[in-house]
Amino acid sequence: MSLSRDDCVYTPQYCEENVYKLIETMMGNSSVARLYAVFISNPLKNVPVFFQKSSNCVNGLVVWDYHVIAIERLAVGNSYRVYDLDSTLSFPCDATQYWRKAIRSNSEFPPKYERYFRIVDGDVYLRHFASNRSHMREAGGWLAPPPVYEAISTAESTHNLPNYINISHAEVCLHSCSDDQLESSPFGRVLAEDAFCSFFNITP
Repeated sequence: MSLSRDDCVYTPQYCEENVYKLIETMMGNSSVARLYAVFISNPLKNVPVFFQKSSNCVNGLVVWDYHVIAIERLAVGNSYRVYDLDSTLSFPCDATQYWRKAIRSNSEFPPKYERYFRIVDGDVYLRHFASNRSHMREAGGWLAPPPVYEAISTAESTHNLPNYINISHAEVCLHSCSDDQLESSPFGRVLAEDAFCSFFNITP
């Protein structure tokens, strides 16, 4: 199953919910071996991502506080595709191509821009993610118009988004993880660059 952009629920500035809705739509399709939500961030919340629709730069650069994408593992072969509704790249996009164009190696940037990757199993994400959207409100109102559907919550929480977007150096894994580990981790595992590329069979 390959979704088009038109098949997806999309609200600008709410990437965590866009990914939630995308995974919700794709779950249960037999051609999808596994889905993951990936939170890209760092302790300083300065993460450069290229080829972003909201950019005014020729190369599409945006420095986000965090960004969220979905990655699909195909049922046939050890291949992966990225779904980024904020990107100008193909949709979906081959994972290696997305890495080379949108992410790029941390070695290209000053240390304060080093990106880390919180990988969350898709089914686990649907069961545990909750957001009351308070991070998008100020005294004067919304920083960006919220989605038209009701806020996502669980029986245990109305807002646990900080558990996904806050990343400390102490929790960064230098080695890859397993699907079994992700299935038992409500907030996933945080991987460094090399471990992330290894997990998703990406050739930098």
